[in-house]
Amino acid sequence: MGLRGALIGRRNWIRVVDLFAGAGGLSAGFVSARNHDSKYKIVSAAEQDPVYNRSLNTNHSFLSNALEDAEPEPFVTVDLMTAKGRHVVGDAVRRARGVDLLIGGPPCQGFSMANRNSWNPTNPNNKLVEIFLSFALEHRPKAVLMENVQGIMWTARASKPKTRALGTAVAEYIATRLSSAGYVLFSTVLDAAWYGVPQHRNRFFLFALRSDLGYAEETFGPWGPFPFPTHGPGMHVPFVTVREAIADLPQVGNGESRYEQHYELPANLVAHNSFLRSVRHLAPRSTIEGHVVTNQADYVIERYKNVPPGGNWQSIRGMLNNYSRLENTHSNIYRRLAWDHPAVTIGHYRKSMLIHPSQNRGLSLREAARLQSFPDWFLFHGSERDDQRISLDKKQQQLANAVSYNMTRSVARHILEF
Repeated sequence: MGLRGALIGRRNWIRVVDLFAGAGGLSAGFVSARNHDSKYKIVSAAEQDPVYNRSLNTNHSFLSNALEDAEPEPFVTVDLMTAKGRHVVGDAVRRARGVDLLIGGPPCQGFSMANRNSWNPTNPNNKLVEIFLSFALEHRPKAVLMENVQGIMWTARASKPKTRALGTAVAEYIATRLSSAGYVLFSTVLDAAWYGVPQHRNRFFLFALRSDLGYAEETFGPWGPFPFPTHGPGMHVPFVTVREAIADLPQVGNGESRYEQHYELPANLVAHNSFLRSVRHLAPRSTIEGHVVTNQADYVIERYKNVPPGGNWQSIRGMLNNYSRLENTHSNIYRRLAWDHPAVTIGHYRKSMLIHPSQNRGLSLREAARLQSFPDWFLFHGSERDDQRISLDKKQQQLANAVSYNMTRSVARHILEF
């Protein structure tokens, strides 16, 4: 019996719980990764930020309607740091009579290279990994998939807080706990660009299978239970470039605020561009949403003008008179993207001052979403009741936290194909 049969049993769907769900990118990628006889069903998705939770519900409702599934029950705002929040998710699992697959990406600020000062075991965000692990040990899903930044492999866990003595790295600690609980463990680092995402984005994945399913390390090939790359050097398909991802979008200027713009996807660009066909599938043809740009000061735009394609802050060292310690500056600050290569990692692109390949402005929200491979129907809300025209920072942060959609879907499809 293949893994799909082991996870599904007599059903035709896999029961999934998504912890720290954010705007729903990870779970939406799973829901869309169905085949002719099996699919994933999200029985609970836990997110504590009510704005993010609104995005989560909007995107799952749209996807359910598009796929002609039953409308999911609204996901309520859940704070997993509280006993009440954990009880809400536990109740959903009991109503579903169990969970087959636990997925999630505990907030990564404690391990992120973009926030180097947080590389310490006492960062509060690191405690959220413990919650994810505790849920797995309590509910014992058949499989567990955790995604995070690479820093989780070397950030130490504090085993003795009073003495500040350090334990093993967080990833190793998680693996040890799950292994002791009867799971077979697999871990790797995947680059999103390998799976059709127009962005180099390395992420750590840990996949655990309950040992009573009968699987062992030797069951799988050299890539374990993870999908073999489909894009890049030596593959049948080259990396998706920035040009392929965003060159069709209307030209806009600094501070563009029209949330909806009249838009007709140019037929000549679609004919030989499978990426554009994918992101525009199910989206309205007549409008493009979220092609909005943060308004930057004149001195910032002047800096942008002096950064060449592929260049970064080092190209304008003499202009950065408001940076006190340039040697600590991240390499992707003031990075101008290059048309014919994948983008650099899309974090909080406004704070990183990422620059459009040819226009002297920052990226738009929709451009950054495209570079994360999110479909054009996928939306980010900025407040609990907004009209989509305000609170751009909240939307940008949700996008920065998200798992690249195409990479998620590739992993999910691979699990179904075992």
